[in-house]
Amino acid sequence: MRRTPNRPGPRAGFTLVELLVVITIIAILFALTSAAVVKALGKGDEAKVRHEIEQLASGIQAFKTDFAMPFVPDKLVLPPGLDASGASQAYISACWTRIAPATLGNTPATFPLKNQNGTTTNYTIYSYWGVPNGTTVTLYGHQTIVFFLGGMKDPSGIPIGFSASPTHPMDVTVPTGGAAARKGPYYEFPPDRLQYFRVASPTTYNNNQFPSFIDVYGTQPYIYFSAQRAGNDYANVNVVTALSGSPTSGNISPYQLSANRFVNPNGFQIISAGKNQVFNSGGLNWPGGGGTTTTDGYYNFANFHPTMLGIANN
Repeated sequence: MRRTPNRPGPRAGFTLVELLVVITIIAILFALTSAAVVKALGKGDEAKVRHEIEQLASGIQAFKTDFAMPFVPDKLVLPPGLDASGASQAYISACWTRIAPATLGNTPATFPLKNQNGTTTNYTIYSYWGVPNGTTVTLYGHQTIVFFLGGMKDPSGIPIGFSASPTHPMDVTVPTGGAAARKGPYYEFPPDRLQYFRVASPTTYNNNQFPSFIDVYGTQPYIYFSAQRAGNDYANVNVVTALSGSPTSGNISPYQLSANRFVNPNGFQIISAGKNQVFNSGGLNWPGGGGTTTTDGYYNFANFHPTMLGIANN
């Protein structure tokens, strides 16, 4: 008669020490993985900002080529005929050499213009440029870059470029020819990232006709400075630097390499506030200009620097 060999009984469960060791290992792995994921996400946002700055720069070049213009301004007064300096009217007239003279006038008289869809609209110089009656509005760099690259907005608020009509470029009607009868947009602005800032003066006017393009971090716009007609000819402009109902603003200057030389002296500067969403004052206040690395400008990105402005080139 065969004897059945003794079989070991069922193994006991994990001991408390073994469970604690396993839990500790899992916790360490989770912490390491989480840190890597957070870092990767941060780098992803940085890459998006860099890509958008590159695309905005490409859009500026495309606009300049299409209209044979030497620059895209960082300041524009609307209606342009009421710009006391004459700069806005001169620029618009150079872009659209056959634009209807009435649109650039200095009186509010009503004038009719035939739209591309065959209808006719009666305008004043204020309604044509989309500003309140009797009001002049100054657009700064964070707005002009949207105005010139995006063009006019359709009824849903989406920029659709400019009319190809040489006399009526601000026509927003869609003609029979469709897109072929329009110029631009030179950058496809996501509608949910076009935000509106209150202008510094007059404080009663919320500039909701002319949006700014908010960067991927979600609260601050891309700032734009232009060298204008001559090399090394940047102008300090007062730009709004906070979203809200209050007219908070700050003087942000274009970046300089030395006391007498700007960065990109014959081009333009596009700047993002970066992940902390705080701009610095610009000028020489960054390592490239001999300044120290400061908290407010450390995370800024620009089209003229390969890393964050607070970090040396690498």
